[in-house]
Amino acid sequence: MALRSWPLLWLCLLVVPGPGLAAEGPRSSKEPALEARERTRIIEAVIGQVRARHYSADKAALAERMLRARMKRGDYDAITDRRELADVLSEHLVRDGQDAHFYVGYSAEPLPRNLPLPWEPASPEAEAFRARREERRRRKTLREAYGIDRVERLDGNVGYLRLTSLPDEKFAGEAAAAAMRLLSATDALIIDLQGNGGGDNALAALYLGWLLPERTHVLDTVWKGRPKESLHTPASPPAGRYGDKEVYVLTDRDTFSAAETLAYDLQARKRARVVGETTHGGANPGVALPVEEHFIVGVPMGQTVHAVTKTSWEGVGVKPDMPVPAAEALRTAHVAALTSLAKRATDPAQAEEVREALKALGADAKP
Repeated sequence: MALRSWPLLWLCLLVVPGPGLAAEGPRSSKEPALEARERTRIIEAVIGQVRARHYSADKAALAERMLRARMKRGDYDAITDRRELADVLSEHLVRDGQDAHFYVGYSAEPLPRNLPLPWEPASPEAEAFRARREERRRRKTLREAYGIDRVERLDGNVGYLRLTSLPDEKFAGEAAAAAMRLLSATDALIIDLQGNGGGDNALAALYLGWLLPERTHVLDTVWKGRPKESLHTPASPPAGRYGDKEVYVLTDRDTFSAAETLAYDLQARKRARVVGETTHGGANPGVALPVEEHFIVGVPMGQTVHAVTKTSWEGVGVKPDMPVPAAEALRTAHVAALTSLAKRATDPAQAEEVREALKALGADAKP
């Protein structure tokens, strides 16, 4: 089972974890082998964090039972490498705990002990740690072009926006608005979320604000141990409104988390057609905290409730309106957009451009 990068949505305490965090810092050839007593202590600490933080007591108990059963069978006895233990525990929690937002990571850099939750007061040491990690996230966002891979005008004046991630809105918001402005004059839009592992729901809300006609209540997060939080689109989106032009969203099985927020909301409001494959199915946000000096565990601590459907995509994913293999999704959406434009075009020049675009794709405009 491949481990995915584990974005912590908009409560990310650390640099985006997953393989990136596990590989942080050089591997020391002098690092001692993991002994049985330490291994047991780490697993017990992970179980304790799951029990304390998970939004569902029943699901936490299920994850604990499965981990303890694996311990009893000796599934971890041969593991002497700390990074390997983190990866295996992540895989088992995701599978046995039935939530892809579980995560266990190893950091070569020592982690502060007793780190508070992101919304709790923190000591100067914890604040300094958070600041260092936030700066790393900022630099990562810049290196990855704010999660924006392509902004393009396709043939027939169809906009194409490929988003590979949804970084923190405070870092990527201006770039997102610039991309949206560039595409504002297109006649239809394709948003490509294939392979997008998510990130910040606030950035998803910024994109939604551009596509929806007014300020909109997107979803609620029901947290364990703190008040419910509501996510809304901005009242005055920085890029204005896209209007009622057609929108298509491309997805695959690796579309995850906050990227699913974007696809799910547009589909639920019948604002867009989803094209491609069913998404991964991770709706419930998590928080990651250290449990040992070098280990961190992320636990789903909130439950997502969409404002329209009163449920979410957790465990089921966003199912496409136009199911096709991922490799065929872009062409399928482009042809669909052009076919619709061909039926509505009143300007001769536009009609000719659309016909030529369809011809280039090997499709004919239907009367």
